[in-house]
Amino acid sequence: MSEKTKPPFYDYAEPATSSPTPPRLGKAIQNVLTTRSHFATITRSALDRINLINFSETEIAAIHEVVNKNWWKGITAVYPREQSREFKLKGYPWGYDPNGCEDSLLLVLRMIETLYNMGWVIYSAIEINALVFRRQYHILPPCEWVNISFHGGDKLKILNSPPSQLVNDVIAAFITDIQRHEVTAERAKIKFKGFPWRSVGHDDEDETQMKLLTLLEVVERNGFTLYARTTARYSDETSESNVLIFQRRPDWVSGTSVYDR
Repeated sequence: MSEKTKPPFYDYAEPATSSPTPPRLGKAIQNVLTTRSHFATITRSALDRINLINFSETEIAAIHEVVNKNWWKGITAVYPREQSREFKLKGYPWGYDPNGCEDSLLLVLRMIETLYNMGWVIYSAIEINALVFRRQYHILPPCEWVNISFHGGDKLKILNSPPSQLVNDVIAAFITDIQRHEVTAERAKIKFKGFPWRSVGHDDEDETQMKLLTLLEVVERNGFTLYARTTARYSDETSESNVLIFQRRPDWVSGTSVYDR
């Protein structure tokens, strides 16, 4: 048959028997999902607001439950918007506390932990009081969590029932710099001499950074890796709280590197 008379259907070349089999529909859809980025944000504003932007109804319901369970005063109102949902909390979780409000710190940690278990990881803390999350389309490994926060220029807190070995190692690392400390099963509170978290000159800055590096070394030696750093600006618009969130795999073995997985 000549090229002029050949039916157009013959222009399509049949695949060779060695060609890969096309993926099933479900697999093809999954491949599309894993290459598409999906972001969402949690913002904390005023003294008592949490705004969830670009989350699904399922995720919003989960956070609603977390807030009711972990903020002892609960939620007083919910404001639905086209692309977000705002919770107005009873009391003032974002009010300034020079010692750090533990309920507020743990509330933020519980929201981060819940979203992690639903496949959301922190992408970046782009601005103060805002946490940006990215949706992952694979199962994330289970983790233990601890909060380490800095307050008033001279205080450090370790929250969420930290392992006793971690607490003991932190205290031992800074024993000559500590004025006093208080340890329970739920938390550790450390008061430093002077104001190590409020550097003024170059020498102070070097000393502050050395303490932070020592802290990171101790924490990592106990199997924890830094997951995120969050900040919160309080109602006076000048005071801020810096919080480091760490996670550890349950199968971590003492004496091994956190990177040997």
